[in-house]
Amino acid sequence: MDEQEMKPAFLLVCYLSGAPEGGLHFENANTCMSFKKVLHGQTIVKNKKEKTYQCFCKLVPEVDSKKIQIY
Repeated sequence: MDEQEMKPAFLLVCYLSGAPEGGLHFENANTCMSFKKVLHGQTIVKNKKEKTYQCFCKLVPEVDSKKIQIY
């Protein structure tokens, strides 16, 4: 059985008009915040409706880095 390699990570999660649109895990808070600053508040037109990204960085104490890519 493979051993887990648990590490802390910062999760960038973005919502598009309240609906989750995905997330990325980062090694440090500064990288997470840099991506948040670029994405947060952007608007797109989807199905003829304007929608706005809301992004947040959250510390995740234990992420299995063998299963989840940490950037």
